[in-house]
Amino acid sequence: MLAVASPVEARLRDGALNSVALLERAASFYRDYWELDLSVWIDALRALPSASEVTEEEVLAWVDGPLRRFFPFATFWIAYGSISGGRGHIHSYLASGHELEFLGTRQQSFDLKSRGCLSWLVANRKPVFLDRRGAQNEAGTPIFATELELEEIDRYSFGAMASHCVMDPFVNAGTYVSFTGMPGKRPGEVLAALNLISPVLHTLYLQTKQTRLPTVDLSSLTDRQRDLVDLALKGLSDKAIASRLTISEHTVGNHFRAIYAKLGISKRSQLATVLK
Repeated sequence: MLAVASPVEARLRDGALNSVALLERAASFYRDYWELDLSVWIDALRALPSASEVTEEEVLAWVDGPLRRFFPFATFWIAYGSISGGRGHIHSYLASGHELEFLGTRQQSFDLKSRGCLSWLVANRKPVFLDRRGAQNEAGTPIFATELELEEIDRYSFGAMASHCVMDPFVNAGTYVSFTGMPGKRPGEVLAALNLISPVLHTLYLQTKQTRLPTVDLSSLTDRQRDLVDLALKGLSDKAIASRLTISEHTVGNHFRAIYAKLGISKRSQLATVLK
């Protein structure tokens, strides 16, 4: 369902959130899967922040309030990121209900092969339901889940997780959304609801400052060079980066010279400026 801009998402961006007829048509497709309470869904959409620029606090207030009344959940996570070289890169995220232990284990950069469900989401742009028995799509077809993904279900007592993503293939970036603790719903019902919710959350989160991508093109950097840039932006010295990546300081220096050449800069202090 999810592409760069579906007809519904395009109209949402154009300010058509108050069109009840449009929203009912969008939801009516899923009546066979779930008895959607359209009045609560429409109330949630009417409660969306109306400003052109939205704060993170306003996003969470909408999720924890109006959206939760339509779609009860225990925890929520949304991340904005990009894909390059077979790796995922998280640029920003918001969360509600998650423990600090879970948040502390979210990697800024990771191999997509380590997360089978996420890899499937990126490739197919359709929702996934995951519990300790495994993962499945809307049709109930099994999807490969890695041991890491299955282990997290038990480790953090999620019970079940439903996730979706909206990707823009032109910049290979987009939003990933997940919910856990959906009470008493069958997988098909939960995923049908996510098909409605995800484009709205995507549009809403894109209105925050946190989702603005760097103004320079990072696609020319290798995965190793991206790792160095991430560590440099955290304030690590060449020596600390060398220790973290188990390479020599000389190698770190060579990497940064190559990075500067690709980004059209000449020194470390310019990285933060061009990557704002």
